[in-house]
Amino acid sequence: MGLQVACPHFWYASSIDDILEDEEHYADQLKEYLFYAEALRAVCRKHELMQYDLEMAAQDLASKKQQCEELATGTVRTFSLKGMTTKLFGQETPEQREARIKVLEEQINEGEQQLKSKNLEGREFVKNAWADIERFKEQKNRDLKEALISYAVMQISMCKKGIQVWTNAKECFSKM
Repeated sequence: MGLQVACPHFWYASSIDDILEDEEHYADQLKEYLFYAEALRAVCRKHELMQYDLEMAAQDLASKKQQCEELATGTVRTFSLKGMTTKLFGQETPEQREARIKVLEEQINEGEQQLKSKNLEGREFVKNAWADIERFKEQKNRDLKEALISYAVMQISMCKKGIQVWTNAKECFSKM
């Protein structure tokens, strides 16, 4: 009758499953930072759009100021549809010109207020986004340190289990 020895191969398979589950847990923790990177890109895109809106508002304001100045002085500095219609159909009446100047001045005032508002909104957005980024950096450093230490401890434990399995297997084979 042959010698029957209990070998730990079932325990080893179970141990591998536990290790793989632990590694998946650590990988999931690290994947959270990929989601944060996407959120950060979205914040940057929003800032770019806000900056674009600000630049368009500034450009529109400058254009209105130029139009108002041209109407007030009667000179047209750039080639425009207005310049061409004036040449083709003649000058506006003084009343029409004054009415257009008044409308442009109102639009300029509104544009200046809008530009101030967009500037303030942009600065506030950057301030809040920067605070969020700084909080994230601090949390990220803590989380990564904790995750990497836990992963290292898990790797050490896995190596110790591997040594134990091989030691047991060696004993099994030596008893055969």
